[in-house]
Amino acid sequence: MREALPDLLTAVLQASTASLNAQQPRLRERCPRCAARVQRQSWRTRRVESICGPVRIERPWYACRGCAHGWSPADRVLGLAQRGRVSAGLDEWLVRLGAATTFRDAASLLQLLTGRAMVAESVRRHAEARGTALAATQAAAIHRVEETGQAAEGPVEAPGVLLVEADGVQVRYTDAWHEVKIGLAAGCRAGEAIAPSYVAAREGPAAFGPRLLAEAARRGALAVVGWQGGLWGTSLAVLRPVVVLGDGAPWIWNLAADHFGARTEIVDFYHASEHVWALATALYGPETPTTRHWARAQTGRLSERGADGLLEELGRLRAATPEAAESLRRERGYFRTNAARMNYPAYRAQGLPIGSGPVESAGKHLVQHRLKRPGARWSQAGAMAVLTLRTYLASNRPLVPAA
Repeated sequence: MREALPDLLTAVLQASTASLNAQQPRLRERCPRCAARVQRQSWRTRRVESICGPVRIERPWYACRGCAHGWSPADRVLGLAQRGRVSAGLDEWLVRLGAATTFRDAASLLQLLTGRAMVAESVRRHAEARGTALAATQAAAIHRVEETGQAAEGPVEAPGVLLVEADGVQVRYTDAWHEVKIGLAAGCRAGEAIAPSYVAAREGPAAFGPRLLAEAARRGALAVVGWQGGLWGTSLAVLRPVVVLGDGAPWIWNLAADHFGARTEIVDFYHASEHVWALATALYGPETPTTRHWARAQTGRLSERGADGLLEELGRLRAATPEAAESLRRERGYFRTNAARMNYPAYRAQGLPIGSGPVESAGKHLVQHRLKRPGARWSQAGAMAVLTLRTYLASNRPLVPAA
């Protein structure tokens, strides 16, 4: 069957594509570059690797004397890129396989499942080319959101409460380890994230903020839900409220303050609990019964009463050593600074999440499973291309760059 498929596909193309019929009248075609009317010059053969195997087609060729441009209308009809050697269908397979696993494994899987033999370098080239094109489309969308204050494309609004989360994960590049920031925009009902979409990039908070805002805008963050002001004079638009959930890193709250209006900021409960356990260890030693008893009691207090209840307990404590005193001072400052973001009883009553598990798991399934393979070293361009592909696929977005 595999041996017969190329000839079968060639016959189907010849029979179903009018521009490949040699009996068609010698019509003039308009030059894509200068719009001049040009008569057919000759017939030329083109060989293309397809999902069915190598295909050879004879198609009409036009050459414009005015601008020295040559082309075949059949290439456009069949979706063949200029000088491209693979069909659109095979290109899509290479892109998706290259995003899913290593380029070497992708080539092996392609040959095992389809009989199509492609080297790993071809998979890399196709995957990175599509990812780079999508990254350029994404950059243009970010610019439009910044310029207009509106979603760059028709919004795919998140259901329920709009949830935004951010985190970071380390990836090895050719020069050193660098943090890749990950953003998530999703709907939320009964504390559960629904229909999440993602962005990821190795960049600082100043650049990542607009990227996350553009994705949140695509999910409805810039939708106007009301107006403030009277019937006369200036009215201010009221945007959809956003819940911003993070691990407590200052850059996340600075990002939220810079790019979102009405919002509820929540520190991930499990990260806050880690601070409680770290303080318990500093006060009572590692893995002692007193440490475990005190830490469990205080995490329960934090869950039931929020940071205010915990701060009451911390205010009564006295440290036995200078090191424990420094840890106590540091953790008091942490919980005071984030007290307004730790009202966990109120968040649960409103059906809001208190854990940033969705974005942390995204760090694993989007980034680490593909980019943190043994021995992997990434260039900035290559990593960005693969990250963009993986975020588009995980967000159920079509892999179609802007024309």
